[in-house]
Amino acid sequence: MQKMNLQQGFALLEALIAMFITAGVLLGLGVLHIKSVQQSALTTQRTIASIQANDLIDRMWASVCSLDNSTGQPDMTKVNAIKTQWQNRWKVEDNESDFVEELTSDQIALHNRMNGWSGNLEIVDATKRRYKITIQWENKKAKWYEANPADKENFIYHFSVPKCEV
Repeated sequence: MQKMNLQQGFALLEALIAMFITAGVLLGLGVLHIKSVQQSALTTQRTIASIQANDLIDRMWASVCSLDNSTGQPDMTKVNAIKTQWQNRWKVEDNESDFVEELTSDQIALHNRMNGWSGNLEIVDATKRRYKITIQWENKKAKWYEANPADKENFIYHFSVPKCEV
């Protein structure tokens, strides 16, 4: 009589299990890579929003001595003029703005990453010269955006400027 080998077919089963484990690991790495790319895009957008906020803060600091009216409070006309200048600087839509000619191709590429951009400046406390910058944009690559396109990414920054001492 011939003896039966109990190990027969075991190598095939081992190979099959190893293939399933390898496929699962590769699938997990693919998902991890996609999430990493999404977060990298969001980080880039938040960095651009930070640059935009700092641009407005620099404009406010450069005009610190001309911001006050005769009562020593921030003059809304001057603050709104700075805000409008800043908004026009960063709101380039489809390269239709006259300002586009002054931008480099790299700067235009940065602008184009901020779809649906809007920026606002609010006075939080006029006596203490505290302001709030709110920057919003669409992040169409985010999964939640597909569910509710009305939602936008927000970047909020609070700052204050000193009273001008002449």
